[in-house]
Amino acid sequence: MAKFETNLSKKDKMTIAIVLFVGLAFCFVWYLIKPTIVDIRTLSDNIEEAEISQAEARAKVMGLVSAESVFQMATADLAESTSGYYEIMTSSQIDRMATNYVLSFGLFPEQLSISMPSGPVEELPYLYSEAFTVQTTTIRAVTPSPTPTPISTSTSTESSSDDDSSSSSGPVQIGSLLDPYLDAKYAAQSTTSSGVMAVDLTLVMTGSESSCQALIDDLCTKPAIRITGFEWSQLDRVEVYNEETGEVALMETDDVRLRVNLRLYMTDVADYEALVSEAVQAAGSEG
Repeated sequence: MAKFETNLSKKDKMTIAIVLFVGLAFCFVWYLIKPTIVDIRTLSDNIEEAEISQAEARAKVMGLVSAESVFQMATADLAESTSGYYEIMTSSQIDRMATNYVLSFGLFPEQLSISMPSGPVEELPYLYSEAFTVQTTTIRAVTPSPTPTPISTSTSTESSSDDDSSSSSGPVQIGSLLDPYLDAKYAAQSTTSSGVMAVDLTLVMTGSESSCQALIDDLCTKPAIRITGFEWSQLDRVEVYNEETGEVALMETDDVRLRVNLRLYMTDVADYEALVSEAVQAAGSEG
């Protein structure tokens, strides 16, 4: 058997062996290790995207919880502040309610005048009340006072520009979702945004003084009614026929006449919790 003989030196054979080894190693890396590395990188990218999605979902859940708390607080405050008000009524309904109310005290209604509102009431607090003092102080604090215009120089301009750039470039701190709600709640200075209507009534009735006083005392306990004025007056003497003498005499009566000026507050507040529940159920059924 003939031997395979070459003219290659030992150094050439070592070079060829090294090249073949490097080629085999390259093929091994290219076809076996590279796909694994690519899969690992893809998996790492997917993990990073999943972590970002998880953080966004967690932020949305936390924001949803905070928004739900704000919503519940707002609806609770709205229900509490309007629980004592009457529902929106027409003049005939108010007439019927006021007449039955006067009759329930054993009084005779002589006159009733109703002034219906054209929009939400603009109510001011009592002049010497704490609410009026707070409102006046707040308005003065909010209203800016005129100040002289300073003379601008290069130094002040540079400093002001630096301040503006630093203030504008700095991160904006966002607090809780409750902060805007509470700020708006305590900063409210007008009642027109409440949607509350005010009806001015004038009731004139006759009856015993004790019954009239009982009616006034009862009106003072109603949160949706404010007495703006009242006036007592005596009744004219009545003619009494004497059957024995056949004469007609003028006699004094124990009854009195009472005129009461009232302001009745009424509003219609939607059940926002029920509306939200219906919207969620509708969205769930569509999905």
